[in-house]
Amino acid sequence: MSKRLSMLFTAIVLVAVLVMSPGITAFASVADGTYEVNYEMKEAKSENTSIADGYFSKPATLRVENGVKTIQITVTGADMIKELTAPSGPVQVVSEDPNNDTRVVKFRVDGDLADPVSMKMHIVVPDLYDMEHTARAVFDVSNLPEAGSGEGSTETGTETENETNTESNQEKEEEIDNPQTGDDTPIALYVSLLVASVAIFTVYKVRFSNQEG
Repeated sequence: MSKRLSMLFTAIVLVAVLVMSPGITAFASVADGTYEVNYEMKEAKSENTSIADGYFSKPATLRVENGVKTIQITVTGADMIKELTAPSGPVQVVSEDPNNDTRVVKFRVDGDLADPVSMKMHIVVPDLYDMEHTARAVFDVSNLPEAGSGEGSTETGTETENETNTESNQEKEEEIDNPQTGDDTPIALYVSLLVASVAIFTVYKVRFSNQEG
């Protein structure tokens, strides 16, 4: 076997070991608990702060239970936001305060919270603006404990959460019945990569054998 072929084989083996290692997952899961997390609404296709950022109070409240992640946020100028949808579907209204024009909503996050969460909204400003708008909620989860670290928070972030604990727990039990696909390592993809690597190695081996012959 030539030196070049030997180096190719070594590289393929290293890639296969990395992708098939059970200790490597698509992203780190957050430990169960309740946390306050800061966030920013950014434009759909840039890192600029979205004009929609002014409609969302900070921080948000993140609750993680049995791996299920739920974000709760307070929307200001709520009367102007007619619709609000997360990747998991339309947000659920927890409470409303017409006097202060605020609305507390929550939604499930199936993917990695380190990635921006696309939020679609229908904003209506009477006589000025009536349009569907997309922004990305970017959450700061850099200091949250990872699952299995032995750390976690059980404190509730807002009074609204305390008032709705019973309802939230029931809803979460229903959510747990639907397993998350984002937290699982994509085994099928890894197997496909491994098969492709072996195929490439075989082709190169035959080619080099023919050249040397």
